Amino acid sequence: MQNMKSNTNMPSENLSDSLKTPAKPRYRLTKLGEQMARLPIDPKIARILLAAKKHDCMAEILVIASALSIQDPRERPLEAREAAAKAHERFTDKQSDFLAYLNIWDSFQRERDKGLSNKQLVQWCHQYFLSHLRMREWRELHRQLAEIAIEMGLTSKEQAFRRPPVQEQLRPSESIGDQDLSAKLKQTQLDKKQHRAQIRAAKEAGYEQIHRALLTGLIANVGMKSPDGHDYTGARGSHFHLFPASALFKSKPKWVMAAELTETTRLYARDVAAIQPEWIEQEAPHLVKYHYFEPHWEQKRGEVVASERVTLYGLTVLPRRPVAYGRVAPEEAREIFIRSALVAQECDLKADFFVHNKKLIREIAELEHKSRKQDVLVDEEALFDFYNQRLPELYRPSENNVGRAFMPDTADTAAQTPSGINARPTVSDGLNRQRLSETPKPLADIRTFQSWLKQAEQENPRLLFLSKEDLMQHAAAHITEEQFPKFYKTADGKFKLNYRFEPHHPLDGVTLTVPLTVLNRLSAPALEWLVPGMLREKLQLLIKALPKQIRRICVPVPEFITQFLESNPNRQEPVIPQLAHFIAKTAGDMRLLEQINLDDWQAFKLPEHCYFNLRIIDDGGQELAVGRNLAALQQELGQAAAVTFRDNTQEFERDNVTAWDIGTLPESIKFARGKQQLVGYLGLQKEKNGNIALRLFDTAEAAQVAHRQGVIALMQLQLKEHMKDLNKGIPGFTQAAMLLKHISADTLRDDLTAAICDRAFIGDDELPRSEKAFKEQIKRARSRLPAVKEAMSRYLQDTAAAYAELNAKLGNGKHPLAALLRSRMQNLLAAGFAQRTPWNQWPRLPVYLKAMTLRMEKYSGNPARDAAREADIQELEQMWQEKVDALTKQNQALSDGLKMFQWQLEELRVSLFAQELKTPYPVSVKRLMKEWESLK
Repeated sequence: MQNMKSNTNMPSENLSDSLKTPAKPRYRLTKLGEQMARLPIDPKIARILLAAKKHDCMAEILVIASALSIQDPRERPLEAREAAAKAHERFTDKQSDFLAYLNIWDSFQRERDKGLSNKQLVQWCHQYFLSHLRMREWRELHRQLAEIAIEMGLTSKEQAFRRPPVQEQLRPSESIGDQDLSAKLKQTQLDKKQHRAQIRAAKEAGYEQIHRALLTGLIANVGMKSPDGHDYTGARGSHFHLFPASALFKSKPKWVMAAELTETTRLYARDVAAIQPEWIEQEAPHLVKYHYFEPHWEQKRGEVVASERVTLYGLTVLPRRPVAYGRVAPEEAREIFIRSALVAQECDLKADFFVHNKKLIREIAELEHKSRKQDVLVDEEALFDFYNQRLPELYRPSENNVGRAFMPDTADTAAQTPSGINARPTVSDGLNRQRLSETPKPLADIRTFQSWLKQAEQENPRLLFLSKEDLMQHAAAHITEEQFPKFYKTADGKFKLNYRFEPHHPLDGVTLTVPLTVLNRLSAPALEWLVPGMLREKLQLLIKALPKQIRRICVPVPEFITQFLESNPNRQEPVIPQLAHFIAKTAGDMRLLEQINLDDWQAFKLPEHCYFNLRIIDDGGQELAVGRNLAALQQELGQAAAVTFRDNTQEFERDNVTAWDIGTLPESIKFARGKQQLVGYLGLQKEKNGNIALRLFDTAEAAQVAHRQGVIALMQLQLKEHMKDLNKGIPGFTQAAMLLKHISADTLRDDLTAAICDRAFIGDDELPRSEKAFKEQIKRARSRLPAVKEAMSRYLQDTAAAYAELNAKLGNGKHPLAALLRSRMQNLLAAGFAQRTPWNQWPRLPVYLKAMTLRMEKYSGNPARDAAREADIQELEQMWQEKVDALTKQNQALSDGLKMFQWQLEELRVSLFAQELKTPYPVSVKRLMKEWESLK
C-alpha cells in the first residue's frame, strides 16, 4: 500500500470546504497487491508465489504453497505413531521441513507414473501413512494454482508442473579401462566424490532459491537460537521452540523460518527450515530497520565509517557491519573527517597543503616541547574552524561550480540527504548513471576530498595552507636555538638532541642520541648541565631541596640563579658542589659548607626531565639502549663500546709486540668513522694469552692503565735474565709463605713479583712513549731491581712475623675483639695485597698488625673507650666506603686523595689504640673529618 497524494485540481466551489476539513487520504492496491488479490489463498502464501517468479522456482513453490494451504497429508495415528514416524523418514530433509513436501510429491508422482490403479495408490498411501484424500485435494489445489499462475503470466505451462528429478547415475571415467587395479579403485573413489559434490551443489543452489521465496511470506516467523538455551527468539520479543516432529529438532540451526507458530503448552514452530540472516535483509528491505553507532574515522579505509545493526521487528539480524557514515549523517561525518583526518592528521595524504601544515605544526609543537609549556600551538578547535570555514558542506563534481558548497532545495533535502542516526539512505530506481555521478557527496572520505581539492586549488592553490599566525598563540621569542640547541657538542663532534614535553613518558625531556663508539667518552658531570633553556628549572628544584635556613640565602631564587650562571661555573665539573660553594660565598660565610650535606643533596631525586635521556645507537642507527643513568649504560655497554671503537682501526694497531719497534706513540690520534671525527688513545696492552699488543683505546684513563702493564710486560721480555732470578723467589720467601698460609705460595710469589716489577721498572716515573725513553727506562730498572727486591724481602718478613704473632694472639677466637681484628687482618693481607699496597705503605704494614696486637692487650682496661673510638673510625670508614662504591658504580676513577684516605684510617687506628708505635704524621678524628670535607 502506498499513500496517495490529494488531488490538487478540485473545483473552486469545493475549495473553501476543503480548507475547513482536511481531505482523508485514499488508498489503493499496489501492483503487487493486485496480483496477490487474484490468488484464492492466504496472502502470505500468495506473496510466496509471486516471489517464486523472481527466484525461478515456481514449480517447487506451487507444490509447497498448495501443501501449506491444506491439512498435512501425513497421518500420525496414536496407535501407530512410531510406525508412522519410521515411514515418514524417507520423505524428511535434514535442513528443511518444506522440502519434505517436495519429497512426498515426487514419490507420489513416481507411483502414478508407474500406471498404478486407484486402489494400488490408496494402498501405497496407507503403507507410508499418507491420506489419499488429502493427496487428491493437494493435487487439485496445485492444479488450480498452476492455472492461475499461468493465466497471470507468472510461469509457463511447461514450468508450472514439477516432474520428479531423475537421479543421474555415476558414470565411470573413460580412461579407467587402461589402468591397473589400484589406479581403478582410486579413480572410482574420485568419481564418487565428484558426483556427490555435483549433487550437493545443485541441491544447495535450489535450496536457497526456494527458501528465499518462502521467506517473503513467512518473514514474521523467523527466529534466532538463544545463546544460553534451546529456544528461539523471534520477532517482537517472542520466544518459541521447534516442534518435536520437525527434522531440525535435534540439529537446531542458528537461524530458522517457520510456516506457522502454534501455541499449546508452549509456542511451537511447525514446518521449519534453516536460513541465512542475510536473506532477511535482501528479501524484506522495507521491513528491516537500520541503527548506526560508534561513528569514527578509519585511516586504512580512508573514510568515516560507523557500525550498522540491522533489525527486524526488534530481532537483530546483523549485529554489526561497517558502513560509510557519510551517506547516513553527512554533517556529522564531515565533522569527524575534519577532526580526525585533517586536524589530527590521521591519514596518508600527499597533498602539498597537508605536508606543509604537518611540518609547520611539528615545528611549533617542537617549541612547546622545548619550553615545556603548552601555550604556543593553538588548540584543535582553532584548526577545526580553519578547515570548517573552507570545506563545503557537500560537493558536486562540476566544471562550472569549482569546489563550492552545494545547497540543495529545502523540499529535496529530506529525500536526497537523509539525516539522523537511524536514517537509511535510498536511491530511486529511476536515477540513471549520470544522475548518480552528479549527486552531491559529503566530504567524509579521502577520495571525495581529493576530487574537491583538485577543483578548489584551480581557483586558490593555497586555500588550505596554514601560516604561523594561524597556529601560534604568541611569538615564543624566548625559545631560541642558543637556549635549546639542536645538537650537543663534545670533543668528538655534535650529536642530535630531541625535545619532548610529555610527563611520565619514557622520552620526556631532552634525548641525546650518541653512537656506541663515544659512550665511554661521555662525561657525567658535563651532562648534569643539560641545555641552557632547561638548566634554570633544574637549579630551582635543587635549591628547593635545601633546608629552609640555607634556602633563605637564595631568595629571590630566579635572581640568585642568574647570578650563579653569570659567575661562569665550570661546566665540566658537577653542578652541586659549585652551587654549594656559591651559596656559601653569597652568604659571606664559607663555614656554611659544613651545614650542607652534599651526599644527601646529590641523592635527592629530581624529575626525570632534569636528566639527559641517553639513546645509544650502533653504526647502522639501530637503538641499543636508552636510559638516564650514564654509569649504568657504561657498565652495560662499556666493553662493547671499547671493542666497537677499535673497529676498522687496524692501521694503528699491532699484535705480538716483542720489542719497541713501534716508533713514538702520540698521546692521542684523530681518525674518521663515517662522517664523524673521533679521538683515540694509543697504548701497549698485555693480552690474556700473555702477548703484548699495541691497541687503540676510547678513553685516556683506559689507555694509561693498559699502557703501564704493557710497558712492564715488554720490559720483562728485555730483562729475561733478571726475571729468571726474580722468579726463583726473594730471600725469606719460603718462611714468609709458611706464615702467610691463608694465601697459596704460587699466588703470593706472582703477586710479589708483579709488585716488585711495577716499583722497579716504572715506580713514579713517567711512562715511556718512544724507543729512546723505553731504553732509558730499562737502564733505570736494571739498577733499581736489586734494591727493590731486597726491600721487598725485608718488608715481607716483618709483615709475616707480625701476622703470625697477631694470629697466635687471636687463637681460638674467644677474645671480644677477635672477629673484628681477624676481619681487619684479612682485609689488609688478602690475596693480591702486594700489588694493592702502595710502595710507601709497605713499611707500615707490620705496624698496623702490631697495633692490633697491642689493642687486644689494652682492651680489658677500658672496653667502653675502645668501643667509642671504634665507632668514630667506623663512621669515617663507612663514609669512605659509600663514596668508593658510588664512584665505582658510576664508572669513575678514584682520586689519589680518596685512595690515600684508606691508609689515613689505618694510621688513625694506630694513633687511637697503640700510640706508642707513633704515626708518620699527626692524625685524629677531627683532622680526618676536615680532610673528608675537603675531599667531598
